[in-house]
Amino acid sequence: MMFERCKNPKFLCFVGGAAAAVVGYKVLKSQKARQLCVAGMAKGMKLQQDAQVALQNMKEDAQDLCHEAKAKAQAEEAAGETAVE
Repeated sequence: MMFERCKNPKFLCFVGGAAAAVVGYKVLKSQKARQLCVAGMAKGMKLQQDAQVALQNMKEDAQDLCHEAKAKAQAEEAAGETAVE
């Protein structure tokens, strides 16, 4: 009867899940896992900050280009009106 349960896939999944939960709990409570998580979070936060800076620089460059294009268009328009008169 005991061996019949060991062949049941649902029972095996249950035992495997329980074992994974126990092992996962022990691993996550270890100091080394904590250090790895903190280091990973720090790198992720640094990456996010660098991405935000890069995005802000791109926005500023795009705004500069837009203002320069508007100024150039206005200058050309003013020069065109002067030539017509």
